[in-house]
Amino acid sequence: MRGTLTHKATIEHYQETGETVGDGAGGTISVKDWVSVADGVPCRYEPAGQGYVREDQGGRVYESPRVYFPPRAVGEMVDVSADDDPADYEYELDVDAGDDYRLTLEAVDGVFTLSDPDVHYSGPQRPSHVVIEVERIDPGGS
Repeated sequence: MRGTLTHKATIEHYQETGETVGDGAGGTISVKDWVSVADGVPCRYEPAGQGYVREDQGGRVYESPRVYFPPRAVGEMVDVSADDDPADYEYELDVDAGDDYRLTLEAVDGVFTLSDPDVHYSGPQRPSHVVIEVERIDPGGS
């Protein structure tokens, strides 16, 4: 996948920052803001209609844009057991679908929301790449 990385992406998550502010009634509320999850990571961007999905007896054009990431750019292998057995590791994404995640590309105008992250594997416990469908939510930029 290394030779096909054509863009740089930044993915942000809308989350609590750890700070609080007064709520005007004597209490406090948590401050939320966009926090970078992946900053300037290499990826490949395919606009809608640029690739094909294989179905039963044919194919159809992608209905939404897709972004392809190397697995280390948007996730990591984590130990899910108490011992050090390598078979007890699994891939965990750092991103998820939803309105509280957004993606921007350096060379493409607009802001995108993430939908349907899909991890592809080249073998057991060996992620090869992550495909994330995106939807443009702000055509002019952030």
